[in-house]
Amino acid sequence: MANRTDLPSHSDVEETVEKHDEDMSEKIEEMEVLTDDTETVRDALASLDLNTTLEGAEQVETSVESAEDVTVEMFDTEDSNMEDIQSEAQDYADEINDRHDSAESDLDHVRDAASQVETQETVSELENAQSSVEQEMDFLKDNNEKAEQAKEESEQAQQELQSRINSGRRS
Repeated sequence: MANRTDLPSHSDVEETVEKHDEDMSEKIEEMEVLTDDTETVRDALASLDLNTTLEGAEQVETSVESAEDVTVEMFDTEDSNMEDIQSEAQDYADEINDRHDSAESDLDHVRDAASQVETQETVSELENAQSSVEQEMDFLKDNNEKAEQAKEESEQAQQELQSRINSGRRS
């Protein structure tokens, strides 16, 4: 039997799932800003006439390219941070799934016990235990689905932003 002080409460599970979702959403917002900035800088670079002097044109072009480079570097850093958050979210979803599996095992044990006892009062209490385990399984399943969905949505948004960033990268 697990030490109960090591077990998360329902609110702990919900808060952790929500925090991962919020962290991924915030990171996507940051990455969207960097992607928009990169595209703006690229558009500016493409629209430059650079019909001044050799030195002036080179300096302007180099500066705008540097602006793109620094923005892309910041995007790459945020992209890496996003992968860390997604990994944490996946680990937690896996932990929730393991807890669901444990609840399924508990349900089997309670059902076995209920099928072996003869006292109606005991059977009734074991039926209550079955109901409690089933509710716990539903809770864990719902939170696992929320965690998985949030991660999938962030991965999809991340891939779209990566595609936009990579489509204009200079070699």
